[in-house]
Amino acid sequence: MQQKKIIQALVAIGCLSLLAACGGGGGSSATVTPTPSALKGTVSMAITDGPSDSFNHVWVTIKSIAFHTDAAAVWSATDATWQTTTLAAPITVDLAALNNGALNNVFANMSLPVGAYKQIRFFLASDSDALSASAMAIKDNEATPLALQWNDQVEYLNAAGVVSEAPLEMANPVQGLQLNGTFNVTSGGTLNLTTDFDLDKIIAPYQQDGVQAFTLRPVLHYFDLTKSGAISGKVDPTLLCQDERSLATTCAFKLIVHAETLSADGSRHVDVRSTSVDPVTGNFTLAPLPLVDSSSNPITYDIVVRGRQMETMLITGVTPAGSYSGATLSGATQLSPTALTPTMATEYGANLSSSLTPLTSGYVIFQQTLPIPGVTTPVPYEIRWTSTDPYTGLIYRAGLWDRDDNVNTGFMLSNSAVLVAPFNAGNALTFAEIVPNEGRGGYTVSANETSYYNLATLGTPIVAPLSGNSVSFTAPTPTLQANAVAGTISGNITISNATAYNAGMLVIARYGQIVTTVDISSLLSTGGGAFNVANIPSGSTTTPLPGANYYAYLRLWQSSGTSHAGHRAKIVPIAGMIDLTKTSSVTGMNVSVAAP
Repeated sequence: MQQKKIIQALVAIGCLSLLAACGGGGGSSATVTPTPSALKGTVSMAITDGPSDSFNHVWVTIKSIAFHTDAAAVWSATDATWQTTTLAAPITVDLAALNNGALNNVFANMSLPVGAYKQIRFFLASDSDALSASAMAIKDNEATPLALQWNDQVEYLNAAGVVSEAPLEMANPVQGLQLNGTFNVTSGGTLNLTTDFDLDKIIAPYQQDGVQAFTLRPVLHYFDLTKSGAISGKVDPTLLCQDERSLATTCAFKLIVHAETLSADGSRHVDVRSTSVDPVTGNFTLAPLPLVDSSSNPITYDIVVRGRQMETMLITGVTPAGSYSGATLSGATQLSPTALTPTMATEYGANLSSSLTPLTSGYVIFQQTLPIPGVTTPVPYEIRWTSTDPYTGLIYRAGLWDRDDNVNTGFMLSNSAVLVAPFNAGNALTFAEIVPNEGRGGYTVSANETSYYNLATLGTPIVAPLSGNSVSFTAPTPTLQANAVAGTISGNITISNATAYNAGMLVIARYGQIVTTVDISSLLSTGGGAFNVANIPSGSTTTPLPGANYYAYLRLWQSSGTSHAGHRAKIVPIAGMIDLTKTSSVTGMNVSVAAP
């Protein structure tokens, strides 16, 4: 089984979550002495993607990347202490195509001065920027293919099962998408890194005034390919729906595979890497996967295979294998010489009965605890994970396709036991059906906010409904970490034309993601007014909170016209960085909105 030091292993190889440190505006004015070539190393940064069971395509347009040796450095384009590489021309990449171990080596052979780097920023063209040539060169999947409409665009099935497009909105894109972690550049050395964009975890769908849209919630990880391998397998494709819009109940669809290990505190299993199952071939590959921990001990994973209309499957104790030559993988561990056989199961929907609190933007995890023979103290496995709608704090699914008229029943969960098998290298797997401690079809539910909050867990699991096809529950309330306090941001909004907009949201953002939102529609018709946003993680003079830097903007639209939130909302930035690193209150964040 997994070792509790797994997270330390991931830190050692450079697989880290988006954590504290950054902001914007200003920065160091230090002069950098040119580094002799003998004191430089070479770094390549590829990108890959985790799976999605909601989107056909997700295109993003990449412009540049920057590195810094200080995890708390504030980004500024004029700060020469940042090591920045800008592409000759932006490139548009379909993240959904970078699955099953596929990599796109976007930034190859960058020359970086020797040092220990602790921060990375990716910079994308905004959905509101002029359309780049690379985006215009890509055709979508319509019956009559068209060029992309936005630099960052999502293609999905709408509630009617029709292929549709929407912009992928980023909060404060000029600050980039930031991730932290330490990697060392040595003189003459070569590093091959890969950043994982996990679509199921970084995109939050929402809808305002009947217009579907999506926002980026970047929670990024990166891997050192020289210390990575893979696990491959196959699911019987004859038991997979080739078109999820089919009403057949004898096939499974939207299969996702997770490689999981114990969390640092040993309280639950966490998803390290995920991938989707090809519905035509049934094949899947989990890559890149860390091979060893910080002490060079081999790492083992438990593999969760879950999907719609099927019992979840778990294969325990799998050690990855293989090596990378550049971005090319060879020699993955094979799960089984025979294809996995899904067992059909019924489903039910889960909904939040009230908004996630104290902030609106967060996530919910559905987990199951399995009494596996030989495991004295079982801890839950992550089965499904979903972001909340950052504008409502609820689980949003209504605008996305679901089958059997389940569009409004919620986030779908398998109402079944779990099939469990120990890995048996080179031999077929032998599965046994195990009922989770939460009960057949039961789930432990945890929720969290943005950074600096602790994961909270419901004391009582949710269970499948005795009647009907959905259940509602109240999310547990995350609490602030010990080094953070609840801060406030306040200011005043002035509207010069009280009839220009009748709907709006105040958005607080950090690292390219929405932290929380406040409905300000009631202020618009009266020419504005004061606002106060509470529960924003902050520090104090005695206990600073590095990275507690935020930005704010208004999102305004006419709800009764064509200027909907998803497409033509007016974005009005509130000038200045909101620095809560050493104080729990920032006032005077005032903004004036001119007539459109």
